[in-house]
Amino acid sequence: MKLKNILFLAAGFLAMTSCSDDITTPVLKLQQAAKLNAVNPAEITFTQENSDKAFPDISWEKANYGKGAVVKYTVTITNNENKKSIVAGDTEDAKLSFTNEAMNSLLAKIGAYPGHTYDFTVSLKSSAFETLTDDAQNTVNFKATPYDPNTVGIDWNYAYVAVGYPEWDYSKAYLLGDPDGDGTYKGWVQFDDECSFAVVDGKDVTKVLAKDLKVDADHKGFVEVTLTPDGNVTIGQPCEWGMIGEATSGGWSKDTKMEYDKDTRMWTAVTPLTDKEFKFRANEDWKINYGSDKNNPSVLAQGGENLKVAKTHAYIVKLNLTTAGKYTYTMEETDIELSSAELSVPGSYQGWNPTAETAYRLKSESRDFQYTGIYYYPANTEFKLYDDGKWLGSVGEVKWNDTKTKAEFAIGDGANIKFTEGGWYRITANTKKMVASVAKTGWEIIGSATPSGWDKGQLMTYNPETKKWSITITMVEGEYKFRWDASWEKNFGGVLTGLTEGGANIKIGAGTYLIELDPEAKTATVTEQ
Repeated sequence: MKLKNILFLAAGFLAMTSCSDDITTPVLKLQQAAKLNAVNPAEITFTQENSDKAFPDISWEKANYGKGAVVKYTVTITNNENKKSIVAGDTEDAKLSFTNEAMNSLLAKIGAYPGHTYDFTVSLKSSAFETLTDDAQNTVNFKATPYDPNTVGIDWNYAYVAVGYPEWDYSKAYLLGDPDGDGTYKGWVQFDDECSFAVVDGKDVTKVLAKDLKVDADHKGFVEVTLTPDGNVTIGQPCEWGMIGEATSGGWSKDTKMEYDKDTRMWTAVTPLTDKEFKFRANEDWKINYGSDKNNPSVLAQGGENLKVAKTHAYIVKLNLTTAGKYTYTMEETDIELSSAELSVPGSYQGWNPTAETAYRLKSESRDFQYTGIYYYPANTEFKLYDDGKWLGSVGEVKWNDTKTKAEFAIGDGANIKFTEGGWYRITANTKKMVASVAKTGWEIIGSATPSGWDKGQLMTYNPETKKWSITITMVEGEYKFRWDASWEKNFGGVLTGLTEGGANIKIGAGTYLIELDPEAKTATVTEQ
């Protein structure tokens, strides 16, 4: 009996071992490889008009790995000219579908440039059980001629800024343009990093207009690139853009800043505007500014005419500077919270009555919570701001500069603000950020004859009894003018005995002078010391 039991157990063990081998050895294997169907039609030219149409399906007869097998398929497209490949997609279905626009974008990633016809090969792999991978029985081919949707509507000469040339992606390239046909290409480009680039002809990408160009650390950012007919390329200084003018809260003195979106390539500001005028300018300076082209009001021109706002409202303003040399902007009405139109400045100079006519007012023309106003305050004046029933004083320290001409501070339920010295002051407040600043201001002289040239004015001293302004200053031979509040919005020039608004520069020789200005009479005297 014992021998029989041993033989029985041994037989059972062998049977179990045999079953175990059957489980670990796959019973499924490739029985029939997938087979790609021809792309039909096998040649296509992409255009703006057919971009939303369906590209011919990439389809196949499925692989056979046995009953119950879950099979995945991976489609790869290869550019036969440069041998670059890209995975077009994965699926468990027997086809992949694309729009012409999607396929056009896909082909751009493997070096297929606009206006040229390329041969492409479609290959297919099937996989099952995560361990079995097999090629399809065949590959298929098609021809395609890509196009660049970013150049639709550009009927003048243009060029690409090909970063990383010769390995570059036209779909991400910025454009330079020659809309005037004078052989000079210009355009704005965002360089995020130091890099190399070439300039490639837009209508024939095999033609390189300039190459081996470098972007260094000083030229990263949003810059203007210029290509002259002799092949010389210059890169401007990085620029930040803003809006300025009577229509904005800062008037012609302070820019409303715009923000750049790298995805849309637009400069945007969401801001209230009044029914007046404005312009776009770079870096808070007039060297680069855009207004309306008098010959073509639908586009912007360097130094063009002021842009007009149809009605007072809040707007989303978008500035488009990346369209191959012809620049445009849009204004869309929007609903945003508006501030009050003004704050009053009650204080010791008028009896602390915020509603009295004697109280100075800070204006917010665009009602964007930013207020400003310039007034004369006697020595030791104390004051606060008043906004629709709410008193606003200084919270914490009022931080004056060394010359006691400028200060910044937080505002809220705080203390009185004090001017120890009498004078004309510009007060600026932002009731959204709850901050304010004050700066001594008034009439100044500025020009090539003054110590800081045309870059910075020299503030004159005000006499409240005579209402005249004076300064003793050492000048070099040159020219100068008078201007108000460091802005060219109000300036005097011409003849000292009869100054005129915006008049000509005044000539002067080298020396030290006492200069006195009577802005009411529009006269001035110059006495050598």
